[in-house]
Amino acid sequence: MKLDYGSGSKPREGFKSSDFCGSPAFDFYIEDYRVLDLEDKTCSVIHCRNVIHHIPEKDLPILFGEFKRLLKDGGQLILSEPRKEFHLQNKILDIIWYRFLTYSPEIMIPDKYVDYKKYLSDFEVESVVDDNRNEVLTLKKKVLCYNS
Repeated sequence: MKLDYGSGSKPREGFKSSDFCGSPAFDFYIEDYRVLDLEDKTCSVIHCRNVIHHIPEKDLPILFGEFKRLLKDGGQLILSEPRKEFHLQNKILDIIWYRFLTYSPEIMIPDKYVDYKKYLSDFEVESVVDDNRNEVLTLKKKVLCYNS
């Protein structure tokens, strides 16, 4: 299964949708960063676009733990986040969007840029692409091998 984590108003085509709002239009509901009703290792790909910068830094280990739980061994995690140099511009756009146009006060708007990449120890980077103001990372879940 392919999962669009934090789908928002425009779920990615070809992916199952999930979001925090609990709308019946989504395939899965996210609560405390956990995708409800999904078993371990059910996803071959997780796509997460413009979500991570809305998560408090203290909760990033929980979020990435959930991605690790959901992904099959060797599964792909695709993250698209604003690059550091566009943090202020993105913050202003988020304020306009989430406080005035759609009024979603439950969505955190970060004051400072957080380097979320330091929490990706369970993943290997396959590629990094600049896409306009975002950086798109394609990662692979590390497979642990044990020798007995």
